[in-house]
This record gives sequence, C-alpha cells and structure tokens, in this order.
Amino acid sequence: MSFFNFRKIFKFGPDRKKKQYEHVHRDVNPEDIWDIIGELGDGAFGKVYKAQNKQNGTLAAAKVIDTKTEDELEDYMVEIDILASCDHHYIVKLLDAFYFEGKLWILIEFCAGGAVDAIMLELEKPLTEPQIRVVCKQTLEALIYLHENKIIHRDLKAGNILLSLEGDVKLADFGCLLKIPRRFREGTLSLALRTGWLQRW
Repeated sequence: MSFFNFRKIFKFGPDRKKKQYEHVHRDVNPEDIWDIIGELGDGAFGKVYKAQNKQNGTLAAAKVIDTKTEDELEDYMVEIDILASCDHHYIVKLLDAFYFEGKLWILIEFCAGGAVDAIMLELEKPLTEPQIRVVCKQTLEALIYLHENKIIHRDLKAGNILLSLEGDVKLADFGCLLKIPRRFREGTLSLALRTGWLQRW
C-alpha cells in the first residue's frame, strides 16, 4: 500500500502550510539586517539582546524565542499584532519581527534608561515622589490609550515600565495582554467580565 493511500485511510490531512503573518518576516535571517551588539538579559521565554540595524544604526531590544511549531508561533501573534497597531509615545514601538530556523525574533525600540525595578535596585533606594508622579502619569496615559482601544495589559509592574534616555516611560511586555471581545465592548461591565477577567490583573 502506498503512503498516499495509507494517509487517506487514516484521514491524515496534507502537510500544514506555512501561515503568513502581516508583521513577521518568514525565512529571512534577521542577522542579515540586525547586528547583535550585546546581551540585555533573560526574559520569561528567551534571551533579550541589544541589536543595531546595519543600514540606519537604529538600536533595538531583540527578544529571541525558541518556537518550534506553527502552533507555538501563532501564540505570539496577538502580542506582535497589537504592538504593531499601537501608536503612542509612552508605549514601546515594534520595529521588526522575524521567524527563522525555529526562532521568533521580536525587535522593539531600545530603552536606554532600563526598567524601573532595575533602576531602583541599582540605586538601592525607591524613586522620589516627583519621579513617581511622572512615571505614574505617563503610565496612566499609556493605559488610557490601550483601554480606549479595548486592550487590557494584565501584567503591569515596575519591570515592564521602561524608560527612554530622555526619561520618558515606555510601557512594554505585551505577552499577557488581552483584546476585549466585541460582545463586551458596549455598556457596563458584565458579570462575566468582572468575575472572569479582572481577577487576573
């Protein structure tokens, strides 16, 4: 019996085609475009590197994630698509994304100031009240923008609040965000929304 008849008997589908994503380059080597010039640390799902665009010198933070299957790759598409759609001064910008040789590369703007929690650890003291006021104001402006666009961040903490070289907030790490389904967008919060989602904040 041929393999193809065997496939029909057991109802195997055809080989899964590679899905194309709007904001992810497939089968393009990111290192042809970006130079890795340093290591920034380990994230929850992979290493984070400092990268520089070979053509224009733009700096980026490159999150590199082992992603072996199409299903795993698709899990990250919500984060990438929403980052790509956001256009706000206090939210990190998506610069590029690649899927190459089993690794997903997500490149966001480089924030030279670092994360707020790392800054406090380095200084060995908390922020001053004027500094807290600025960070809170700018973070709230970013959250207002997200909520107006029906997006919930769900992982708000000092480690996900980055600072630019100028000291401006850049809200980051959208891996836990949630796009509110249309049925919950109108009117007051339903019981399902209150008890189901907001408890996860």
